[in-house]
Amino acid sequence: MQNINLHSALCIAFILLFISCDIFQPRTPEEPGEARGNFIPPTTPEIVIENFLNAINERNTQHYVQCLIDASFTEKKFIFLPTQRAQIQFGALFDEWSLQEERMYFENLISSIPGNSTLNLGLQDGLFESQSANDAVYIASYRLVAQHTNEGYPHYIFEGTLRFEMITDQSNNWAIHRWADFPGGDNQSWSELKGTFKL
Repeated sequence: MQNINLHSALCIAFILLFISCDIFQPRTPEEPGEARGNFIPPTTPEIVIENFLNAINERNTQHYVQCLIDASFTEKKFIFLPTQRAQIQFGALFDEWSLQEERMYFENLISSIPGNSTLNLGLQDGLFESQSANDAVYIASYRLVAQHTNEGYPHYIFEGTLRFEMITDQSNNWAIHRWADFPGGDNQSWSELKGTFKL
């Protein structure tokens, strides 16, 4: 009889333990577009480059934008300087380019690339032209492959040279403040891709 009571007591304790842990409670659903993937706190300029590559290859808008300076955390705003050809082609579009335009372009781009198609960025010959405690300049040749479904825009490979000017914000995190794009090779540049997918 004592063994039966002990067994009953253990069963009740076991059930109470599971209930108290909320193990059977439904999980709060994730918000659409909630960040997933690899984002490392950007405590160095090198980490910004790593996060930038990961954000594009993982199609992660939130992480992509986090690589760019946010005026909420510093006096400076994000600036994008397109190639001369893109500036002529798209006119005033790039005159008002901001962090918001950058986000919209990237969201439009990834929404037009099916899950089984390629979005991949490769950087070559990357180097830090200068680097100090609060700013750095990074230059690299890029090759971006974007297999989008925009039939009116038959370009899928984009090549050129990027120049990132990076600074630290109020939290001592690094981010890209100024991005200049330069043409390279026979393919279109990143600027032309941005202009097309922002329209």
